[in-house]
Amino acid sequence: MIEASCHCGKVKIRIPNSTETVTSCNCSICTRYGALWAYFEPKSVTVSCNKDALGTYSWADKTIEFKHCKNCGCVTHYTPTKCGNKDKMAVNFRLVPAKILNSAKIRYFDAADTWTFIGE
Repeated sequence: MIEASCHCGKVKIRIPNSTETVTSCNCSICTRYGALWAYFEPKSVTVSCNKDALGTYSWADKTIEFKHCKNCGCVTHYTPTKCGNKDKMAVNFRLVPAKILNSAKIRYFDAADTWTFIGE
């Protein structure tokens, strides 16, 4: 079991195992967030926090909702909306212990222009 948490610790995320790759996306929002995304089935991820601890932001096609801690501001994960892919959510792997993050290969996704992975 791997645990990720925001800076203040009010939002904790548990995932059953690590991932071999994380994604750095260059879309307008991910560039600003600086997240490294690891993808999981939503049913395998547990988010623990008070109901009022999470803020939500969605934009453009409204297929995902970015979640952040209302106290410290860390972007923790994103989840699908009603019109999104219900089988995939992402956890910001910058919030896991460095040893775990550093063992993952970073893939670069060009969402700003070509909608493809770069360098593959």
